Amino acid sequence: MRAYVNRACLRTVLVLLGLAFGALTGLSQQPAAKASKSANKAVQEITLPEITPEIAPGPNLETYEKRCLLCHSNRYVAMQPRFSRTVWEKEVKKMVDAYGALIPPPEQQEIVEYLVAIRGPLEGK
Repeated sequence: MRAYVNRACLRTVLVLLGLAFGALTGLSQQPAAKASKSANKAVQEITLPEITPEIAPGPNLETYEKRCLLCHSNRYVAMQPRFSRTVWEKEVKKMVDAYGALIPPPEQQEIVEYLVAIRGPLEGK
C-alpha cells in the first residue's frame, strides 16, 4: 500500500514538473508575429456628449441648490426613481446622519418637499 501511495505522489509531482517546465520554456506563449501586431495597434478614443439635465423647478429650489448640489450633481437626483415622501425623508436624513451633510432640520423638510414635487409618486398611483 505504501509503495502505491509513493508512486501516485511521484506521478503527481512529475506531471506538475512537466507543466511547469512547459510554461517556463514558452510552450504556452504566442508566436512573436502575433504579439508584435497587437502591440502596434493605436489606442482609440471617443468623446461622449455631456448631457446635463435641467434642474426641475419646484418649491424650495433654492434650498435644494444650496444644500444638495454641493455634493451631488443634478443628474444624481434626476436619475433616481420616484420615491414616496417617507423614502425621501429617510434619504435626506441619511445624508445628514451618515454623510455629515450640514442641513438644519427646517431645510431638510424643504428639500423633502422639493424632492417629492419633482421625483415623488405620480398622481393616481
